[in-house]
Amino acid sequence: MKPSISIDVALLISLITAFFYGCGQSYLAAYMAVFFIDPVVLNFPTPEKINWGFLNCANWLTIILLAILILSFIVYILAILKISYPFQLFTRFKSKKKPITQIHNQSLIEEQQINRIRLFFWPFFICLLSLSSFITFALIDIKTTKSANRVLNHPYQLPKIKVVNVSERLFLIKCGASLCAVIDENKNVSLVEPKNITLYGSNFTK
Repeated sequence: MKPSISIDVALLISLITAFFYGCGQSYLAAYMAVFFIDPVVLNFPTPEKINWGFLNCANWLTIILLAILILSFIVYILAILKISYPFQLFTRFKSKKKPITQIHNQSLIEEQQINRIRLFFWPFFICLLSLSSFITFALIDIKTTKSANRVLNHPYQLPKIKVVNVSERLFLIKCGASLCAVIDENKNVSLVEPKNITLYGSNFTK
């Protein structure tokens, strides 16, 4: 029985969503680690993690999908040319030799060889896809750490905020569902409730 198209689409969307979620989680963990804050404390909602993952990993996902598309196109071309093995591509257009008598059970042997290739291809493809995801997360971690260190050295580029009963000049790092991380001019990091924060109007001026 052939798989339903709706199930295939749902599986594809689930995989892409899981990829963006993992990428967003990696981004937030790397960013907040520079300020010695666990993202769990801020309680970032799942849609926000997926959004951060899309903003930081959409280009990497495009590269991975293009690689899969190119690989699928190559397999499709080989199927059209009726080439079961890659090395047959070099011998397909050579001059024909004398016909060779087919040995007993030759078709069965060829079918077994094709099944072995398929059994090798899918684990290889899954491992390659997993490795690509891990490499993407590692690159995002390195890039995000460098970006957060620049913010830590120059907090003035962050949005300026005002906190209730606090007279110091503060800047907003990240804000989750439960708490917000803020930093002052002396690079002191603290956590405050979102309801006590007011954004200055100067943040929206060009």
